[in-house]
Amino acid sequence: MAVCEIWDVKGRLDHPIDYAENPEKTANPKYSRADLQAMGDVMKYATNGDKTERQFFVTGVNCDPATARDEMMIAKHQWNDESEIVCYHGFQSFKAGEVTPEQAHEVGVKLAEKMWGDRFQVVVATHLNTECLHNHFVVNSVSYVDGKHYHDNKKNLRLLRKRSDELCREYSLSVIEHPSGRKKPYALYQAEKNGLPTRDSVARQAVDEAISKSFTLKDFDRQLSEMGYCINFDPNRKYWTIIGKGWQRPKRLYKLGDDYTNERITERIRENSYAVKFQNFSKEQPQVRVYRVRGSLKDAKKIGGLRGLYLHYCYRLGILPKKKQQNYARLHYLLKDDLMKMDAITNETRLLCRNHIDTAEQLLSYKGSLESEMQELTEQRKGLYSQSRKSVGEEKEAVKARLSEITERMKTLRKEVRLCEGIEARSGALKEKLTVIRADEKEQQRKELMKHEHRRRSGRANRKDELGGI
Repeated sequence: MAVCEIWDVKGRLDHPIDYAENPEKTANPKYSRADLQAMGDVMKYATNGDKTERQFFVTGVNCDPATARDEMMIAKHQWNDESEIVCYHGFQSFKAGEVTPEQAHEVGVKLAEKMWGDRFQVVVATHLNTECLHNHFVVNSVSYVDGKHYHDNKKNLRLLRKRSDELCREYSLSVIEHPSGRKKPYALYQAEKNGLPTRDSVARQAVDEAISKSFTLKDFDRQLSEMGYCINFDPNRKYWTIIGKGWQRPKRLYKLGDDYTNERITERIRENSYAVKFQNFSKEQPQVRVYRVRGSLKDAKKIGGLRGLYLHYCYRLGILPKKKQQNYARLHYLLKDDLMKMDAITNETRLLCRNHIDTAEQLLSYKGSLESEMQELTEQRKGLYSQSRKSVGEEKEAVKARLSEITERMKTLRKEVRLCEGIEARSGALKEKLTVIRADEKEQQRKELMKHEHRRRSGRANRKDELGGI
């Protein structure tokens, strides 16, 4: 399964070439670090093509990888090219464990030759630093043959993917037979990768729960409505859609997965049986242990301010208490919006609790102390850089060690400052959300009480009173 993409590069030509030819990513694992150490940077290493391919998975098509930048620039000067786009950077990624480095590089070189080999200069580099081996292509934007530009359009992208698929079939590699045609947003990809709940995963959870409690589509609609979702069964539409409260637009259910098509949802609801389930009238009650404690919780000091706000919000989100099984589908729609920000909110809460920060003034004071320390460390680092240039031997190593310590400390301080800025920006919004949530909950409780009262009164309407009247 090879995935292909390409995009234009503006600015300097050497940056994408240096990235593609990075020796740490393209080094052949058959050679030791000592064998490769003398080679240095690929762009500075003058060698022939055979040696480059043997020790690094880097190949030039119509150019030498060691002098690729200069050769591409010569082609640009030859044809008086002054366009903003200096080159195109593409990649071809393979399924994890499906190819060897040699195979991946061979496929990449053949793809470059088929796609650009007759007119353009290309550097092909195979990166081995991730589970999925992948090829990088750096393509000169100008043809060395006729001076015409390569055009990164949909037609050429389709052609690139088609030729990649043909090569994959030739090498008995898997191919994406029915591509979706749309890339997943990066934030959504990262959230799913880190196991965070997303809008789609919460919608799936809601649909699954609604199906498990439904015998008809009407039941299904009612269950989803209780969780804040509206579903459209319009027979004039090919696909059913779902929209949550606060969403800008509806989502087609089939995009949630194979189990969420119109036919599959209907089938899953039909599978629910009307059969009566027999069970004991009284279940064995678990033994409850009672503990007596001294004192009273009345005198316990409550946590308020920013700490209390964030802790309460974490409780509402289901972050607290730990290991709690949270049903995200039943969350208020305003809370669902922050599910993908759980990591940031958790880190901000930890900072507030760790430093006992309850007010905005305390937060500003803490942030100011961090910035002052960063400024002091910056001045120290400037002096150490100057000292490092003058010192030798053990003294130089000691200076480098101190510089490393300062750098690590500054990384920590920058993260803390960013968290403080995040708290400043987020705290007001959290207060407003909690106010709206409490008001909605009170309104919901009022409606439930009215409903129960209506049922109670309607249930007694036709009963005779004690005197025999109606």
